[in-house]
Amino acid sequence: MILVSFIKIIFPLPFLLYKDCVQIPGSDCIDNSWTNAHEVVECQGINYMGSFTGGRKISRTYWCPSEKQIKFSFTLAKFDSWDNESVFVYKDNVLIDNISYGPYEGTPMCVLSYFPDLMVKKLYQFILSKGQNYVKFELVDNLQAISEESWGIRDIKIEVLEPCVDFYSECNFQGDLWKICSGNQTTFAKFVPFKIKSIYILNGITVQLRDSKYHGGILKTYTSNQTCLDDFHFPKYEKLQ
Repeated sequence: MILVSFIKIIFPLPFLLYKDCVQIPGSDCIDNSWTNAHEVVECQGINYMGSFTGGRKISRTYWCPSEKQIKFSFTLAKFDSWDNESVFVYKDNVLIDNISYGPYEGTPMCVLSYFPDLMVKKLYQFILSKGQNYVKFELVDNLQAISEESWGIRDIKIEVLEPCVDFYSECNFQGDLWKICSGNQTTFAKFVPFKIKSIYILNGITVQLRDSKYHGGILKTYTSNQTCLDDFHFPKYEKLQ
């Protein structure tokens, strides 16, 4: 019989799935993964994706794990004289925010015109239902005075707020499910509810297993999915011979 004494999970913090235009000054802003967004504007030595106006629509589709709390965030820059016009934010073609400002909101920063500028951090949380793994975000404006009003975006991030490792009682992520989540990184064999046959591991997470009788006591480290563990047995569920 093979005994397993503990399971340890190493979670990166923060747990970033994706990022675009986050470097300073922003060399990654022009080569981003958004559709219709490969332009750059500079303000106070920092680059933004933009500037956009005249009904510009930018979009990106992300793969995300289902049934987990996800955060989508970015910094939006209002340039020049918005006349209570807007940038609309859509998630899967559903409007989730209407970002609107007047011409004199903000402070002069970018020297693009007489009117002040404004940078605001926006964030949205969501959970994809079981079996759903893709989400599409779109930003589109209704600005009209092309030479006098525009917007930009940077610091775009998709984060898992409480990343977990999923353990299954059958191969190929089937059967009963048990999780270890961020904040509870180590557990011992006596707390494991069933024999583990497969492990679903998000990219960036490390799973460690060790016992004196498991692979000769060598610390085993996994950083990718394990679809079928044939020799991973917990003493609680094995009959003594």
